[in-house]
Amino acid sequence: MVRSLITLAALAALGIGLAGCGGGTDLTAGMSAQQVLDEASAKTDAITSYRFGVDVKATATIPGTGVLADALRNPVELSGEGAAKDPGDFTLDLTANLGPGDIQANITKVGGALYASVLGQDIKLDVPAATVRSLDPTRLAPAISSWMADPEIVGTEDIDGMPMVHLRGDVDEKALAEDLSGLADGLGADGAITPGAAGASGDLETGTVDVWVGQEDLLIHRAAAQVSSSDRLRVAPQVAALDLDLSASLSDFGAPVEVTAPTGAQTVDLGSITALLGG
Repeated sequence: MVRSLITLAALAALGIGLAGCGGGTDLTAGMSAQQVLDEASAKTDAITSYRFGVDVKATATIPGTGVLADALRNPVELSGEGAAKDPGDFTLDLTANLGPGDIQANITKVGGALYASVLGQDIKLDVPAATVRSLDPTRLAPAISSWMADPEIVGTEDIDGMPMVHLRGDVDEKALAEDLSGLADGLGADGAITPGAAGASGDLETGTVDVWVGQEDLLIHRAAAQVSSSDRLRVAPQVAALDLDLSASLSDFGAPVEVTAPTGAQTVDLGSITALLGG
């Protein structure tokens, strides 16, 4: 009897230990790569607050004039961390290298207005509403995931102790061109970037997208894309050349976020800021 009780106790302890090591339910089990991508994209879009990080390295040639064309005449490197909440408000601490050197800045979007704290000054950017709407790094991870065509599950791995499904696919050039077009329009590029016919391909020398989806929450935690072309893209003819490496991460889903505008900010137009930064 005593031996039986000891055996039962040992089995119970083993069961508890195994349960503790097993983690939560794998919500991605039995799903295809496309199903994981679609479900995770929709669920991530519905999140109303979170923290995020961005890393961008870009060299692009866009003929003509305008803020976007001017800013991209030099290689661009951006990295930063911030927090966001609906309806599109965010604050982002940013390190930018636009050619002359590193610049530390904070970018805040709140109440339909855009602010920058740079070089010791708080500035309210006098820009069109379309520009304000186009600048939303919080949507970068879902946007990158929307560029993925023919996704495949390439494995599972842990990120910050959380189990992830790793998806990989080619770049959908039409989806990429549509996002570039929206950004160009918002930033006042001279000449629209016109997406080509669906299915156009073969322009990019390399174009891959990677997305990491949490197995236990079915949310996008990280997305990355590498795009390179030394020729004009048929789907975006205004982009004469492009070399883009970017990634975005999301965390602390649902955490409370407060975004406030800097007080006493001086109103300045975006063109003046571009000139100040060496654009």
